Parts: sequence; C-alpha cells; structure tokens
Amino acid sequence: MQTAIHFEGDQAYICVSDHGKIKEEDPLSYGRSRVEFVIQTAKAQEEGKIAVVFDDATGQIVKNAEEQCIRSGLEQGRVSFYTKEEAALGIVGFRGDNLQKGNSGIFDYTRKHFVYYEVKKQKDTMLVEAKDYTEQIKNAVTDQEKDAAFLTIIKQALAKGVTTTVYLCGEGFDGNWFSQSTNALCIGRRVFMGKHLFACGAAYLCANRQGEKKTPEVISHTTISQIGLVVHHHGRDMFCPLIMEGRPWEESKGEMEIFVSGINGLSFEVRNRSGMKKASIRMPLDGMKKDADIVYKLKIQGEYIKADQCKIKITDLGFGKIRPASYQTWQQIIYLERGDFNE
Repeated sequence: MQTAIHFEGDQAYICVSDHGKIKEEDPLSYGRSRVEFVIQTAKAQEEGKIAVVFDDATGQIVKNAEEQCIRSGLEQGRVSFYTKEEAALGIVGFRGDNLQKGNSGIFDYTRKHFVYYEVKKQKDTMLVEAKDYTEQIKNAVTDQEKDAAFLTIIKQALAKGVTTTVYLCGEGFDGNWFSQSTNALCIGRRVFMGKHLFACGAAYLCANRQGEKKTPEVISHTTISQIGLVVHHHGRDMFCPLIMEGRPWEESKGEMEIFVSGINGLSFEVRNRSGMKKASIRMPLDGMKKDADIVYKLKIQGEYIKADQCKIKITDLGFGKIRPASYQTWQQIIYLERGDFNE
C-alpha cells in the first residue's frame, strides 16, 4: 500500500493506492509542520511507501525533509518527495492519457499561484513545461473578471500544438465563475477537475516504482553528460555549457545570463564527455516578442532535482532603463536516459 500526500495551503490532500486502486480521502488540516504530518502518517501506516508533493519542492527543502524523516526513525527511502512537474507526469499515467494523439495540460490555481503544466512527448522523451500566469489573474476580483482573465490564459497556453486533455486543479476553481472560459476549453478536448490530482499522480508514480525490478543497492549517481545552451553567434551555432559532467547530481547546477533578440525560444542540448550530441530540447518562451529591435536579458538556471531530471528556469531581467524587467519565468524539466547519469 502507498499513501500520497499533496500539501496545498493549509490542507493535505491524500490518496491511497492499494492493489492498483487509488482512493481519494477527505482533505485534512495538517497543522504547523508538513514534515511532522508525513512522519505521523508513515508511522500510523506501519508498512508501505509514502509519496509527498510540495508546492515548493526545491532541492534544499527536500533534503531537509528527508533528513528529518530519517532522524524520526523512518527507514531511508520510505518517503519519496515529488515536484508538481513530476506529479503531473503521474497524473497523465494514472489517467491513461495517450500523448501520441495530443498533449495534456493542467491548470493549477492556488491561493498564491496560477500555473499551467503542459505534458508532451518529444520523440522518445516526455517533457513537462511549467508556465506561470499568476500576474495575469491576480488582480481579477469579480467572477466576470476572473472568467475573462482565464479565457485569455487559455488562449495563450493552448495556442501551440494539439492539446486533447485538460485538468483543473486547486482551490481557485471553487465556485462556478468560469462558465465562459470552460466553454472554450471544452471544444475538442476532454476536461477533468479535482483537488486530489497531484496526490493521485504521486500515488501512481510511487506504486509504479514500487513494482519495478530492484536495481543494485550501490549506484553511483554521477552525471556523465553536459547540459548546455545552443546559441547562434557570428553565423554559426555554439554550445555554451550550463551544467558540467562528473559531479554528484545533488551538487550539479549552473547559472548564466545572456542577451538575446529576435527569438521566442531557446535550444538546449545534452552532450556526452566527448562532446557528441545525445539529445536536443527546444524550450519555447511564450510572451517574448520575436523582434530584432527588442533586447532581452535572460537569467538561465539549471539544477538537478533527481538523478535523471534536470530543471531549467529562465527569468526575464529586462534591458536596463530601456525595458524594465518583467521577471516572467519559464520552467521545463529535462528527463535523462539512465546512461546519461549512471556509471
């Protein structure tokens, strides 16, 4: 049996997976400490794995939570922590979405954020891209204002590609304020709504991994590939490493700032030690104007969140006094093959 907990606001949304069946439980108020709630749940359950989804699952937060669980007496590996991007993959798997026919999207509307997660397949790789639309809806107060803002977000989020399945999740969707926007959303798409979606996704991932064949106990999770940006400079493409190879994945991170114009997307590559390209990932930057006269200063950050997953975050820093910083962010998870991180 596996239990998955998704913390959102002051509520804990819980799903229990047992013999392939996932059951949603009533939300609970978890009190002051999320980690203490996890520890109490694990000890009460006695057996089985615990999967946890944090809205702010940075590497340091997860590391601190894992250490606290171990200090409490829980066996190492008993509790697994997932980002919302990872849980989004679990949602698609749990629901059985066919990404060959089209993308799946998740609109996540919480008290603090409005984020769209797009799950798509690119060749043999599954990608999750997070787009933050909080700024576009945060000032909407009335139902009519929120409905209009959501309609605009839908048009922007679903403008490219084919999206066949959409999920609505979060307390922000309480009430019936989104009638006009959902009418547009439902044209040619399946639409589902629920507050336990991320918990169900984590439960699916946890149960799926539980059933996999065991790997050797001693594994060296050292990165053996570079991840970098491909830029066009003086008529030719250049590879600019962001994260180097040869370090434990927990310590592998990188940051750079670049000036660009006339583009609305960036290309990243995964290369082996000899410099041979192993994979290419195109990251769209929706909202940027493809105008050669408009210059953007972008901060690019890369950080491994798991041995086989690297998170890329891009932030618009403006261009001096000419164009103020919007601080718009784009995020995407790059999923690596086993041979890219394991020796």
